[in-house]
Amino acid sequence: MASLKGEGITRAILWPGAGVGGHCLTKDTYHLERGVQVLGGDLDWPEGRESLFTLARGINDFMPEHMLRLTESALAQAGKGLAGSKVALLGWAFINDSDDATNTPAEPFFEMAKAAGAEVRVHDPWVDPATSPDAPPGLSRDLAEVLAGADAVVVFAGHKEYRGLEPAGVKGLCGSLHPAVVDGRNVVDPDAWIAGGFAYRGIGRGGRNGHALRE
Repeated sequence: MASLKGEGITRAILWPGAGVGGHCLTKDTYHLERGVQVLGGDLDWPEGRESLFTLARGINDFMPEHMLRLTESALAQAGKGLAGSKVALLGWAFINDSDDATNTPAEPFFEMAKAAGAEVRVHDPWVDPATSPDAPPGLSRDLAEVLAGADAVVVFAGHKEYRGLEPAGVKGLCGSLHPAVVDGRNVVDPDAWIAGGFAYRGIGRGGRNGHALRE
């Protein structure tokens, strides 16, 4: 358990978030499930119930869709829909402060948002679009360019660069009275962004998601 003392994926799994990625967590739970089936012949288990391993994977696989629903909800509060909206997706790596985008949960969100008619622009200061095989088309390292005119700002990676974002500065770049912000990694202060006029939604922040818009 010593690894839990440091930053990174072993610690991040203790926090609610927008989903998991990488080589390990996306498959290891299924290996555990298989091990139970092979070696757990005497295991006493409620009939017809799914194991915790596959249930957890199913919930994590669902999180990009949940993020899309939160985005849709925040946009609706601001009087907009996904179709025709500009979405700034912040963070393509599957984990904070890393260039590894293997099995990133940002990808299914990206595809679903585009299928719903949104224009999705992606920013990641760590993933190099020239060298990463997992980089999406048009990945930018210019944050101001990605935020310019955005109707919704959706955070998928907890990069240190996003933890310092200021509501006023982001709102100025978005250029609207009530931009949406959807925080999938708990990197922004809900109260500050709500006070700044944003339609806020966050994972694990249900008490803030029903707020009234501020002028």
